[in-house]
Amino acid sequence: MTLALRPLGRTGFAVSPIGFGAFKIGRNQKTKYSTAYDLPSDDQVSALLDGLLKLGINYIDTAPAYGTSEERIGRAISRRRAEFVLATKVG
Repeated sequence: MTLALRPLGRTGFAVSPIGFGAFKIGRNQKTKYSTAYDLPSDDQVSALLDGLLKLGINYIDTAPAYGTSEERIGRAISRRRAEFVLATKVG
């Protein structure tokens, strides 16, 4: 089963109703979590993002505060960039 895409306002983008928050693929220090966790490898990040597409999830939320997530996402989806809608926050 895949999720049906929905229009994002009048932007021309179509996004999945569920998105992926990329915090835990790029940052594991100075977080609100009481115990540390390992970051996934680049291969695991690629497999995760490919799996999201297979489920119909094309919306990824990231931010500079998410550590290296933006760079890792960029490497992982470079061959499939047009299939994702990326949102990054600044502040």
